[in-house]
Order: sequence, then C-alpha cells, then structure tokens
Amino acid sequence: MDVRLIEMIEGEEYKGRAKWGLVDTEPTILLNAATEELGEVAHAINHKEGSEKVTQEIAETMGVLSRLFDMVRQ
Repeated sequence: MDVRLIEMIEGEEYKGRAKWGLVDTEPTILLNAATEELGEVAHAINHKEGSEKVTQEIAETMGVLSRLFDMVRQ
C-alpha cells in the first residue's frame, strides 16, 4: 500500500476517534459510517471532483473501516 495513503488513513483514524470515539460503541454504527463514506467516494467519482478529493474520501472510508476492524478484533 502507498505510504502516503497509509499516513492519510492513520490521520483519519485519529480524527475519527477524537471526534466520534464516545459515540462509536457498536460495530453497526461504524458499518453505517463506512457505508456513508463509501457513498462520498462514489459521489466524488461520479461528479469528477478530481483525484485529490477522491483520494481523501477513500482515506476517510478506510479510516472508518480500520476503526471497525479494531473494534471487532477486540
């Protein structure tokens, strides 16, 4: 995986935990958030918002999925 993408995902993970850590108490909450974020990726692609925007949306989605992975692994 690209080093820059990994750094972006880690940043999104950190921001997500800081903002939503007390709210994200069940896997279904994070799954819904990941679905919403994936919709943002599709929107950015469909509206030709550019590589930078699509990349950012992908990193946000993967950040949520990473938090979900950590939650179900524990």
